[in-house]
Amino acid sequence: MTFVTIGLSLLAGLLVFAIYLTLAVNAEANSQDRVLSVPFAGQDLPGFFRAFIGAVGHHVSEGNHAVVYQNGNAIFPPMLEAIRDARSTIHLATYIYWDGDVPHQFTEALAAAAHRGVVVRVVLDSEGADFMPKRMVERMTDAGCTVAWFRRAQWFDWTKYNRRSHRRLLVVDGAVGFTGGVGIAQEWSGNGDSPKHWRDTHVRVTGPVVATLQAGFADNWNQCTRELLLAGRDYPSLPPTGNLPVIPILSTPANGASAAQRAYAALIATASSTLHITNAYFVPTPAFIKALCAARARGVDVQVIVPGPYHDQKIVRRASRHSWKALLAAGVAVFEFQPSMIHCKTMIVDSVMQLVGSINFDPRSFALNSEFGVVLVDATIAADAERVFAADRDRSRQVTHADIDGRGAINRGIDALCYWFRAQL
Repeated sequence: MTFVTIGLSLLAGLLVFAIYLTLAVNAEANSQDRVLSVPFAGQDLPGFFRAFIGAVGHHVSEGNHAVVYQNGNAIFPPMLEAIRDARSTIHLATYIYWDGDVPHQFTEALAAAAHRGVVVRVVLDSEGADFMPKRMVERMTDAGCTVAWFRRAQWFDWTKYNRRSHRRLLVVDGAVGFTGGVGIAQEWSGNGDSPKHWRDTHVRVTGPVVATLQAGFADNWNQCTRELLLAGRDYPSLPPTGNLPVIPILSTPANGASAAQRAYAALIATASSTLHITNAYFVPTPAFIKALCAARARGVDVQVIVPGPYHDQKIVRRASRHSWKALLAAGVAVFEFQPSMIHCKTMIVDSVMQLVGSINFDPRSFALNSEFGVVLVDATIAADAERVFAADRDRSRQVTHADIDGRGAINRGIDALCYWFRAQL
């Protein structure tokens, strides 16, 4: 058997495996599509809270305080300050940890905390953080940090490797938490206004809800190390720090619909006036397309901002584009952000609630990835979010029917093929 024959055989085997994996995950994603609910627009907030608890399985945490940050220049300083002020524990879980000045600052801050006796635990996703320089890992471990890798590749269990931890969690002293969309990378530096500086949203929370962020980290830590975090200092008493209700979304897909998917479905279904979505990887399944169109049909102003020319995943942009024709026909407005890659995963509902987190609007986040998000229930926070959304929309280009109709048969075919592979994107 020649090397060419062996190579072709291996290539064919990989192709068959890829098709099998895609079919299997598509079947799982399609089965989860059935979660989509009937609308309950106009329901009062206490009624929505009760319904959300029943449908999604997460409680409403009262007595919290939150600050929402936009872009790296505003996001990274308070995170680094919290690390430098830590006295007991630092728990960091991130999908992306790459190279550059920002990762270097985090590495040095974490190492310094370990040197002064703080227990520092770090969970890195073995795919997302694959480009992290070895020297940074060694700098942390030499200083006394414990670094764990989430699901390294194993030849005998590729399906497990396909299920990633996409969470972004930083919990300091068990009392201060950060979550959202940013990764520890130079790409998130700056102010989201140029191709080299990505646009993103992150949130700092204090109060009882931090216990759920800690639970999200503990889940990742247990999967990586088989160790349960049971020390009392990891779970301090969390008195109220404000009057903000927060709904945490701790999502670990297994069988059936994930918490992330049910939360998205519930938020869309409850919208009665406005639904403003910004999402880096917007690839709605047919059922979610139907839900968004149904929201528009009942009079909801549905607007979606997605990445434009600087999308970091071109195949995702093509898959997303396949869904736009039906959305535009229903009156949903779609905008492509122009200055840089927009990486936010936010949703504003009726100018009352804002979702911030790591959850992409795609089958992978719903069916495969471990995710985390928070729904902040406050008219002032939502009003600020609306102003940010309007500013992003002003820097975006609205997608028109002519854009969709003018793609040509070949491009439409490629977009449709990419959409078919949506569960693996």
